[in-house]
Amino acid sequence: MANTYNRDLHTHTVKEYKVQNDTTARDFSIGLTAGLVVGSFLGLLVAPKAGKDLQQDLSQKSESLKAKSVDHYNKQIENAQGFKEKSNAFATKLTEKTAELKEKAAQKLNNGDKDNHVTFNELERQKQAIKSEVNDDSLAQPIAIVDKELDTPIKDEALAEREQTIKTAKDADNKVRNK
Repeated sequence: MANTYNRDLHTHTVKEYKVQNDTTARDFSIGLTAGLVVGSFLGLLVAPKAGKDLQQDLSQKSESLKAKSVDHYNKQIENAQGFKEKSNAFATKLTEKTAELKEKAAQKLNNGDKDNHVTFNELERQKQAIKSEVNDDSLAQPIAIVDKELDTPIKDEALAEREQTIKTAKDADNKVRNK
């Protein structure tokens, strides 16, 4: 079927247009294959051999084909069993190696490295302390630094504020430690 202008395709959308498939090549191929199979079988039956000889040949060929298929099947079963054994051995080895690596990692985390004498538990405690200090609103104001040699009326006020801030920080620190 050649590509020609089709008024239906032009006036309707492509979704609405049904494409007709040309199935003659497929039908020809199926017919040719079926004809070859049937012809070969009939050629064997009509061969110029005697009936007994033909039957013996057919039975020998069918027996040899059956034996080959059984041998092939058994080889595939053996290969599958060998593959299963290899995969089970690999899985076992992989599990053992994973457990060994987990154990080494746990030891390193709990004992700490020799160069870095900080354990995982200590790091977690430090992390929690930092989080609590960051979230503590009482530590929001910086400690006031006062020049002690400053002789102004603001000096006394600044020193009092500094003392108050230090006291607030100590109270917050004690509150965190008591938790």
